[in-house]
Amino acid sequence: MTRPEPWRLVALLPALLLSGCLYVQASGHFGSVLDPEVIARIVPGRTTKGEVLELLGPPEEFLRSEVVGSLGDETTRISGAVALGNRARDAFTYQRDTLSARGSILLLYNRVRSEIVSDLLVVFFDEKDRVREVSVRWAETQR
Repeated sequence: MTRPEPWRLVALLPALLLSGCLYVQASGHFGSVLDPEVIARIVPGRTTKGEVLELLGPPEEFLRSEVVGSLGDETTRISGAVALGNRARDAFTYQRDTLSARGSILLLYNRVRSEIVSDLLVVFFDEKDRVREVSVRWAETQR
Protein backbone atom coordinates (compact mmCIF):
# COMPACT_ATOMS: atom_id res chain seq x y z
CA MET A 1 0.00 0.00 0.00
CA THR A 2 1.37 3.40 -0.93
CA ARG A 3 1.33 6.37 1.42
CA PRO A 4 -0.48 9.53 0.24
CA GLU A 5 1.72 12.47 -0.51
CA PRO A 6 1.86 15.12 2.30
CA TRP A 7 0.43 17.90 0.08
CA ARG A 8 -2.74 15.83 -0.43
CA LEU A 9 -3.26 15.61 3.32
CA VAL A 10 -2.79 19.38 3.67
CA ALA A 11 -5.27 19.98 0.83
CA LEU A 12 -7.82 17.74 2.56
CA LEU A 13 -7.58 19.57 5.90
CA PRO A 14 -9.76 22.62 4.93
CA ALA A 15 -12.43 20.31 3.51
CA LEU A 16 -12.53 18.37 6.77
CA LEU A 17 -12.75 21.55 8.86
CA LEU A 18 -15.42 23.13 6.70
CA SER A 19 -17.62 20.04 6.84
CA GLY A 20 -18.35 20.84 10.50
CA CYS A 21 -19.08 24.55 10.11
CA LEU A 22 -22.26 26.50 10.69
CA TYR A 23 -23.03 30.20 10.32
CA VAL A 24 -26.04 31.62 12.15
CA GLN A 25 -27.57 35.10 11.92
CA ALA A 26 -30.73 36.12 13.74
CA SER A 27 -32.59 39.22 14.84
CA GLY A 28 -35.85 39.95 16.58
CA HIS A 29 -37.92 42.43 18.53
CA PHE A 30 -39.44 41.86 21.95
CA GLY A 31 -41.79 43.99 24.02
CA SER A 32 -43.99 46.94 23.25
CA VAL A 33 -44.10 48.66 19.88
CA LEU A 34 -43.09 52.29 20.50
CA ASP A 35 -44.26 54.52 17.66
CA PRO A 36 -43.10 58.17 17.94
CA GLU A 37 -46.35 59.37 16.30
CA VAL A 38 -48.46 57.56 18.91
CA ILE A 39 -46.27 58.82 21.76
CA ALA A 40 -46.70 62.39 20.46
CA ARG A 41 -50.46 62.02 21.05
CA ILE A 42 -49.85 61.73 24.81
CA VAL A 43 -50.34 65.26 26.15
CA PRO A 44 -49.27 66.03 29.73
CA GLY A 45 -52.13 67.45 31.79
CA ARG A 46 -54.77 66.22 29.36
CA THR A 47 -54.26 62.52 28.49
CA THR A 48 -55.66 60.09 31.08
CA LYS A 49 -54.32 56.76 32.27
CA GLY A 50 -57.12 55.01 30.36
CA GLU A 51 -56.25 56.82 27.14
CA VAL A 52 -52.59 55.79 27.50
CA LEU A 53 -53.75 52.19 27.87
CA GLU A 54 -55.86 52.54 24.71
CA LEU A 55 -52.93 54.03 22.76
CA LEU A 56 -50.13 51.76 23.95
CA GLY A 57 -51.77 48.72 25.53
CA PRO A 58 -50.76 47.25 28.87
CA PRO A 59 -47.38 48.45 30.20
CA GLU A 60 -44.36 46.27 30.80
CA GLU A 61 -44.36 47.60 34.38
CA PHE A 62 -46.82 49.55 36.47
CA LEU A 63 -45.10 51.41 39.29
CA ARG A 64 -47.11 52.69 42.24
CA SER A 65 -46.17 55.96 43.94
CA GLU A 66 -44.21 54.23 46.71
CA VAL A 67 -41.95 52.57 44.13
CA VAL A 68 -41.60 55.66 41.93
CA GLY A 69 -40.45 57.66 44.94
CA SER A 70 -37.77 55.08 45.76
CA LEU A 71 -36.07 55.33 42.36
CA GLY A 72 -33.66 57.99 43.58
CA ASP A 73 -30.41 56.05 43.22
CA GLU A 74 -28.12 56.56 40.25
CA THR A 75 -28.16 52.92 39.16
CA THR A 76 -31.79 52.85 38.09
CA ARG A 77 -32.48 52.37 34.38
CA ILE A 78 -34.74 55.43 34.27
CA SER A 79 -32.33 57.68 36.11
CA GLY A 80 -32.94 60.55 33.70
CA ALA A 81 -36.58 60.60 34.70
CA VAL A 82 -36.18 60.13 38.47
CA ALA A 83 -36.66 63.81 39.26
CA LEU A 84 -39.97 63.73 37.42
CA GLY A 85 -40.93 60.48 39.11
CA ASN A 86 -40.46 61.96 42.54
CA ARG A 87 -43.33 64.36 41.77
CA ALA A 88 -45.57 61.71 40.18
CA ARG A 89 -48.11 59.36 41.65
CA ASP A 90 -47.85 56.31 39.34
CA ALA A 91 -45.85 55.39 36.26
CA PHE A 92 -46.18 53.04 33.28
CA THR A 93 -43.06 51.73 31.56
CA TYR A 94 -42.93 50.40 28.01
CA GLN A 95 -39.80 48.81 26.62
CA ARG A 96 -38.86 47.52 23.16
CA ASP A 97 -35.77 45.32 22.93
CA THR A 98 -34.06 44.54 19.63
CA LEU A 99 -31.73 41.55 19.52
CA SER A 100 -29.25 40.86 16.75
CA ALA A 101 -26.87 37.92 16.84
CA ARG A 102 -24.53 36.14 14.50
CA GLY A 103 -22.10 33.35 15.02
CA SER A 104 -19.71 30.98 13.35
CA ILE A 105 -19.49 27.51 14.73
CA LEU A 106 -16.61 25.51 13.37
CA LEU A 107 -15.20 22.20 14.38
CA LEU A 108 -12.31 23.76 16.31
CA TYR A 109 -13.35 27.42 16.67
CA ASN A 110 -16.58 29.12 17.78
CA ARG A 111 -17.46 32.81 17.75
CA VAL A 112 -20.81 34.31 18.68
CA ARG A 113 -21.58 38.02 18.77
CA SER A 114 -24.86 39.46 20.00
CA GLU A 115 -26.27 42.87 20.82
CA ILE A 116 -29.44 43.98 22.57
CA VAL A 117 -30.60 47.58 22.34
CA SER A 118 -33.67 48.97 24.07
CA ASP A 119 -36.13 51.81 23.60
CA LEU A 120 -37.75 52.87 26.88
CA LEU A 121 -40.86 54.96 27.49
CA VAL A 122 -41.94 56.02 30.98
CA VAL A 123 -45.27 57.79 31.45
CA PHE A 124 -45.76 59.47 34.85
CA PHE A 125 -49.23 60.25 36.20
CA ASP A 126 -50.46 62.80 38.73
CA GLU A 127 -52.93 62.23 41.57
CA LYS A 128 -55.87 62.68 39.15
CA ASP A 129 -54.59 59.89 36.86
CA ARG A 130 -53.63 62.36 34.13
CA VAL A 131 -50.24 62.27 32.43
CA ARG A 132 -47.79 64.46 34.29
CA GLU A 133 -44.63 63.80 32.23
CA VAL A 134 -43.48 61.56 29.38
CA SER A 135 -39.87 60.39 29.23
CA VAL A 136 -38.49 58.52 26.19
CA ARG A 137 -35.05 57.02 25.67
CA TRP A 138 -34.43 55.77 22.14
CA ALA A 139 -31.69 53.25 21.43
CA GLU A 140 -28.86 55.21 19.83
CA THR A 141 -28.35 52.70 17.03
CA GLN A 142 -31.97 52.88 15.91
CA ARG A 143 -32.67 56.65 15.83
